[in-house]
Amino acid sequence: MKVSIIVPVYNKEKYIRECLDSLTGQTYQGIEIILIDGGSKDRSADICEEYASEDDRIRLFRMEHSRGPADSVRRGLEEACGDYCLFVDSDDWIDIDTVERMIRHTTGSDAEMILSDYIIERPDGTQTHIYQDILSGEYDPEDIRKKIYPRLWGLEDRAVSQSRCMKLYSMPLAKRNASYPDPDLIFAEDGAFLIPCVLDAKRIFIMDQAAMYHYRYVTDSAVHRYKPQMTDNIYRVREIIKRAIRDKYSDEPGYRDELLEMYEPEYVILLMFAIRNEMLCDTGEYIDHIRQICLDPDNRQVIRNNPVTFRHLYNRLIYMIMKHPSPFICRAVRKLNDIHGA
Repeated sequence: MKVSIIVPVYNKEKYIRECLDSLTGQTYQGIEIILIDGGSKDRSADICEEYASEDDRIRLFRMEHSRGPADSVRRGLEEACGDYCLFVDSDDWIDIDTVERMIRHTTGSDAEMILSDYIIERPDGTQTHIYQDILSGEYDPEDIRKKIYPRLWGLEDRAVSQSRCMKLYSMPLAKRNASYPDPDLIFAEDGAFLIPCVLDAKRIFIMDQAAMYHYRYVTDSAVHRYKPQMTDNIYRVREIIKRAIRDKYSDEPGYRDELLEMYEPEYVILLMFAIRNEMLCDTGEYIDHIRQICLDPDNRQVIRNNPVTFRHLYNRLIYMIMKHPSPFICRAVRKLNDIHGA
């Protein structure tokens, strides 16, 4: 089986060599490495060109006007020739035996996924191992419905990581679902790809304690900065997932409606991220933005009808704002965050 490793690249010259070294050093030989440069302004593309000139398994494609990671992922899948695909972000890296260990669990099905685990790598050298909070082993279509769907969304601490990375996909499965994420999504684009894949999968294998993907926690990442388009982005992600549910279960209207209801607590969590993002706004408009989100009639009904349990203190405070979005509570929570940090 040939595995296509797809790497969206954008301004990661500081980390890209470590990423590429981990890919070219894979113990499994049947790989191709697809690098999609999304118009990097630093030396990332030059470094990729250097590696491609030395290893004929590497193919580099430049997208001068890529609209975001989802756009690069879609292009990578268009160019890929493998039977399976694996995604790696350009500032992360994987163990050298990752592909070899994952491919062992494949069957050749055109609708299967192999799920592994990951390690958070912090700048101070500390690590946290994150494991899928669901029993390892093989899941057939009935098991996927009964045991994976209910734990796929609506949980503060994900039972199944919603990153597109750390997973091996049958190529037909990935290509069938690559069109769901809008190319210019800047948040939750991974989930907008992963969830349709899970809904479409006929076999899922969850590896046991297999933390092989190294996620680099970068404190200056865009993930930690205010994004004015975040709320609109979240509204669009919700519609994407609802459309995927309708598409996959169009011939089972009763179960389709059940899944649509099952998804709503996940939307509550996404709204929590929207409010956390507004807390990063450096103008006094953040209170108006938060109240506009929380007092939207549709959002208010979803929040009221779909209670979510939060364990982390800051998330509990944000959830309190979602239910009672008064200016006083907004200011108090922001002040606490400024003093203690999220």
